[in-house]
Amino acid sequence: MSTVIVYSPKYLEHNPSYWHPERPERLRVIVRCLQEAGLWEPEVKIIEPKPATLADVRLAHDEEYVSLIERLSKSRTALDADTPLQSNTFELSLLAAGGAITAGEKVMSGEANNAFALVRPPGHHASRSMGGGFCYFNNLAIMIKKLMLEFGVKRIFILDFDAHHGNGTQDIFYEDPQVLYMSIHQNGRTLYPGTGFVDEVGAGEGEGYKVNVPLPPGSSDKEYSCIMDEIFVPLSEAFKPELIAVSAGFDAHIDDPLTQLELSTDAYAWLTGYIVKQAEKLCNGRVVLTLEGGYNLKALGNGVVNVVKALMGEKNKPPEHGRLAVVDEIKRKLADYWPAFR
Repeated sequence: MSTVIVYSPKYLEHNPSYWHPERPERLRVIVRCLQEAGLWEPEVKIIEPKPATLADVRLAHDEEYVSLIERLSKSRTALDADTPLQSNTFELSLLAAGGAITAGEKVMSGEANNAFALVRPPGHHASRSMGGGFCYFNNLAIMIKKLMLEFGVKRIFILDFDAHHGNGTQDIFYEDPQVLYMSIHQNGRTLYPGTGFVDEVGAGEGEGYKVNVPLPPGSSDKEYSCIMDEIFVPLSEAFKPELIAVSAGFDAHIDDPLTQLELSTDAYAWLTGYIVKQAEKLCNGRVVLTLEGGYNLKALGNGVVNVVKALMGEKNKPPEHGRLAVVDEIKRKLADYWPAFR
């Protein structure tokens, strides 16, 4: 497998404040773990990103919102209690979005089979006109809009396995049938942002193209393997994407301090294995991941290592299935839109 990593040391300059969980040390640990595992230069190509342009960002965000982030950054004013801005936040948010675009372009141009954009700040809570949850611009959504424009991509499958629902990504593509968004997350009744329920299926032409899998606290590897086999695999085969894009959060780990899910570190290897296998079957192996959450440093670093190993072709066997009532509920809901579930 041809894998590239998009990274800039400038991402370490994003420092919301000394108390904030989304701190620079997250990325320092990831880089150190990858280097120790032999998954850095020269073994793996590391690509320096270019910043996104304002025109790029406006593909996914309202112009007024983009201007708001620029103003708040200059004045060092918080977007909300969890999402403060410093004087360099706007600049670094453009670089994070640019990192995602760079990763997408490398894959769509054929220079790499897959790519992982190790970017900060994260993005999946940023909607068209509102940020929050540590997010300013939606890196993955901006990348997808850019690839649609630049390469004429018409079908993109987004898998979001961050423990928090990617409400911003869902909002941006809610009426878009070209983007199938599937999120596996802790139930919004028990975790920020309080969205991502089974009945959120999209609207207009996009109805049926938004799939939410809200999990009860305590859900672990066996439940995730059931979801991947019984929902992700048949859904991706029915949709036939030209690219699989992943919001890669590592906060569903059992040791994460902000959530109550119980994934093992090994789960990130076989979860990625499912994605790679489907991409090889459906879209010439094209996969792009962008970094989202994950706040236990050891779990985060080792989880990213397992993802990169799987991107490079390492095989890992998933565990036996558990059963979840929500899986059967989702399959009944999907049957209204997808013959594969009837």
